[in-house]
Amino acid sequence: MPVYQRKETGAWFVKYRDEYGKQRSKTFGKGGDAKIEAEVFDLEVKRNKLLGEIIPESNIGDMYLSELCQFYIEDRKVANVSLSWLRDWSNILSLHILPELDSIPVSQMNQQYVLRFFLKRYSDVDPTTRNRYIRYLKTIFNFGVNQEYIEKNPLAKWRSSKEKPRQSMLTVKQLAEIKKHAVPHVAWSIEVAYNLGVRTGPSELLALRWDWIDWENKQFRIYATKTKKWRQVPISDLFVEKLQKKQREATTEFLVEYNGRGITSIKKGFKNACRRAGLGDSIISYDIRHLFATTLLNSGGDLASVSNLMGHSSTRMTADQYYHLQKGEKIRTIGLLPEL
Repeated sequence: MPVYQRKETGAWFVKYRDEYGKQRSKTFGKGGDAKIEAEVFDLEVKRNKLLGEIIPESNIGDMYLSELCQFYIEDRKVANVSLSWLRDWSNILSLHILPELDSIPVSQMNQQYVLRFFLKRYSDVDPTTRNRYIRYLKTIFNFGVNQEYIEKNPLAKWRSSKEKPRQSMLTVKQLAEIKKHAVPHVAWSIEVAYNLGVRTGPSELLALRWDWIDWENKQFRIYATKTKKWRQVPISDLFVEKLQKKQREATTEFLVEYNGRGITSIKKGFKNACRRAGLGDSIISYDIRHLFATTLLNSGGDLASVSNLMGHSSTRMTADQYYHLQKGEKIRTIGLLPEL
């Protein structure tokens, strides 16, 4: 039924659609009387819809963050956003953010109120992660304003500080050691990621399918959900042989599988392999993609070709992220300067 009770505050509210099909909500407070008012309002909405009369207006000023997040997540599902990302973000909202920020309507929040919460709740978290959460929340508030669920964005004037790019120090030798200490499906994931340079989450690596391989031309067609584009990555003769052997053993349509099904993450398995290899927690699976790019560039690979293999939208993105890591490039370049 469309009459709900907010877990965090106990307040009753009604979710419904107006005559234009736009999703709305109306809050009635806490207690038995509030519940009765909500049920009466719900019946009134249903009656007016049946008779074709004007549907009662929502009290836009009383929208709570939990309701707004529900509307946002439903909208993103329709827009085909990665379900794994939505699930992770929903968990963060439910476990850490909503229990405290859902105590007052969004209309009563301001930037200071929201940022004070994040600084207190995530004081020991890397600033980059904290800024990312704030940025996600700002996006939800923007969605609320655009859809007329709320009148203003409490974080409208907040600007994220420029994040320092992460410096990956992973080497080919270290990756080989990690692969040696990984369980079979994670070891195979590492090999695939290294040979194709894919993003190591569900958007690329764990979405790879056997029918995306062009065996005749020795190429892998990769679809990037981040850019909504396909790209072609050539595969070596040696890797073709490994792929053919692995396909004969496969039980699903996915390159990476475990116990007869596809998987959504290798984070835990990769971290355990790093620890067993004596490398601690400083390396993450995404560093394999960095290693792919820097190894090719350091070996003389063309910047435009590497950018295309990575699926970047421009060579500038590749240059900004990886070109400064080329070993000896500055020394080689300065050596081109003639003496006076």
